[in-house]
Amino acid sequence: MEAKKTMNTAGDNMLSRIIKTVSSPSLTSLMGGELPPLNFTPSKLPRLKAGRLLLEVDGVQRQWESYIVALVGTDVSNLALYYYKDAADKTPVGAIRLHSASVDLMEEIFCVITQEHTWYLCAESHQEAEEWADKICGTLEAAATGTSLQPLHDSTQNAGSGRRRRLSSHVTAATVKEIQARDGATRVDEFLEVYLRSTEDEIRNQAARGAFSWSCMRSITWRIWLGVLPHDAPLGLWQGLVKEHRDRYEALRTSYALDVKALFDESSTEDGSRASDVAHAILHDVRRTRSSMHYFREEYVQHLLLRVLYVYSQEHPHVSYNQGMGELLAIIVYLLHVEKWPVGASHDGNYIGDDDDSDADDAFDDDSYVHVDMIEVDAALMDTAMLFHSSPFRVHRAKCTPYVLFMACCHPSVVPSACKEAIGALLCTVTDGDWIEHDAYALFEQVMARMAAVYSPQAPTQSPGLATADLSASTTSLHLQLDRIHRHLLVRCDAAIARHLDALHVPPEVYLLRWVRLLLAREFPVYQVWVIWDAIFSLSPADFGFADVLCVAMVLESRADVLAQEDAAGVLGLLKDTTVSCSAKMRSPTLD
Repeated sequence: MEAKKTMNTAGDNMLSRIIKTVSSPSLTSLMGGELPPLNFTPSKLPRLKAGRLLLEVDGVQRQWESYIVALVGTDVSNLALYYYKDAADKTPVGAIRLHSASVDLMEEIFCVITQEHTWYLCAESHQEAEEWADKICGTLEAAATGTSLQPLHDSTQNAGSGRRRRLSSHVTAATVKEIQARDGATRVDEFLEVYLRSTEDEIRNQAARGAFSWSCMRSITWRIWLGVLPHDAPLGLWQGLVKEHRDRYEALRTSYALDVKALFDESSTEDGSRASDVAHAILHDVRRTRSSMHYFREEYVQHLLLRVLYVYSQEHPHVSYNQGMGELLAIIVYLLHVEKWPVGASHDGNYIGDDDDSDADDAFDDDSYVHVDMIEVDAALMDTAMLFHSSPFRVHRAKCTPYVLFMACCHPSVVPSACKEAIGALLCTVTDGDWIEHDAYALFEQVMARMAAVYSPQAPTQSPGLATADLSASTTSLHLQLDRIHRHLLVRCDAAIARHLDALHVPPEVYLLRWVRLLLAREFPVYQVWVIWDAIFSLSPADFGFADVLCVAMVLESRADVLAQEDAAGVLGLLKDTTVSCSAKMRSPTLD
């Protein structure tokens, strides 16, 4: 158990460091500008909380520095954390804008995720860090609903109830099990939080900062970002759109019929046809895909993977099948499995049965447990007909008075039961576990629409043949992509390490190809790959270009060690060791 916990902690730390690196100025400069600075005088605003904290500042390799930190402001427009070198100072060293911020708590460290940056602060204890996180969240919630904020000298100190969700990138197998255990009512409330109370920019910002792991709406949000569910499609059309995708896959599966059981029979032989060659190549890889996880050793899951990959190869012959596609599909399939509507849950969200699933660790990790709040919206905005004529992220947000907020907290009937039942019915259909295979194909097809050039060594006009596991094969576009990462992005972020790799004659294909082809799917446990893909899909849904930035972050993660190497073999061995250490965590039985 201790070894398992150590491996998980190491994985969490590496993921956190990658997210921090991506948030650094050198990489954020590749992704756009920053918001204008705050134009308020902190001495003229009420101080809501103050204390000495350690703060990480300046650059990729940051150092902790001690500051007096003060939570200051009157409303969402001027709320900020100002930090001072000494308590007597009247001019702050800097400020952390809190507009649209979220908070992630990890032991005695908490991070404030803003539109501009991700800030890391360290308290003396976990309890103190939790008090800061709760105070910030409560203050933001109070400001958003118009509740007056109480200054530090006011003994009531009730600036907020703490109902604002605390986000977490500290995702573990226990987090996965907690998501699986959420009942229908909790999922309905979360639907309201994500698609009715949040803007798309807010959700994209959470995903980009690695802070969307609290959600069990991830697979639906991916469908929106990748176009399976069009952005402008009213919620009332979702069930019909999902049915169209499922019917299409069912027709394709019938058209490209495959005797899966016979194929799995050890005595079966290839008949020499191209289709048979493809099917056996897929079978060979499917048997090895995530084989350390019990879920992927199940026969029906292997059959599912084989059918989806085979149908895709026949429907898209210019791409056909390449080794690595199964890894991408596995990430999608397991997510759909985890987020499926709970067995026995009624449409109004009341849980009336048990969903016995033991894929996640039996022991819950309190640090990774994510509390999901009950989300209530003003009844005037919750007419069922209006709801289903609205698109996600576009419903007008409630402007609650303190009284309305109190009523919403204390009286669940504020949201009409008919509306909640309608949302429950929608979620039951969209996340129905009986259709995982069909839904996985729809998502996988959209992922491959962006990845086809990475996997197809032939142009679409050429005979596709059987494209198998040749890591040296690449198209011109793939070469251009790898060259861009190495000679443009890496040079802009860290010219020294780029020059060092060139001096040692380390070609970009050697160290980047696996990361690019698999979207880092083999570098982290599956539930952490979801966090990586959140960022890729949210920031670059059209071409997955943000994956290139993440590849640079992976190189910078090992910067000092890479620069210390004196030959290409040492560099490649080092990067391989990084991959092996991550893979070892996936071989741990945390999801068995």
